[in-house]
Amino acid sequence: MWRAVDDRIALAPGAEENEVAVWVASRVDESLRERPDSHRDFSAIRAAVAMVASDRRESVTLRFDHGYLTIHDGMLGIPDLTLCGDFAALVGLADIPLSRAGRLPLPPLNAARRSAWRTTALELVSGELKVYGMFSHPRLLMRLLRLLSMG
Repeated sequence: MWRAVDDRIALAPGAEENEVAVWVASRVDESLRERPDSHRDFSAIRAAVAMVASDRRESVTLRFDHGYLTIHDGMLGIPDLTLCGDFAALVGLADIPLSRAGRLPLPPLNAARRSAWRTTALELVSGELKVYGMFSHPRLLMRLLRLLSMG
């Protein structure tokens, strides 16, 4: 059973058995503990984000409310942003290298880090990873990527 260090992240009843929910909760919790700059992004988000792992037939809804996160099992309401793909593709989002200036997902100059960026870009282009609401909520997507990323 997953237990948050920070009481601002909660798993709703039933979400403890969902692997996607546990993964997201642990990544956000780790990001808040390891990187002090992530608190700014975490506190700025007030939205609902859905993540669907189609290969595992699992979905979660992340409800951010200015510094608090509740993760629900399944789809809840109409999300502002929806990420849909295999579980590996969703986990791959957290591996996208972010630039030092502005922490944006720009292609890195380092060849070793470029492969993770290229893999995710190819998944987006091929349709293996779908991001609904990416163009209507780009700031939300960037903040979510920063929270999930450890780089």
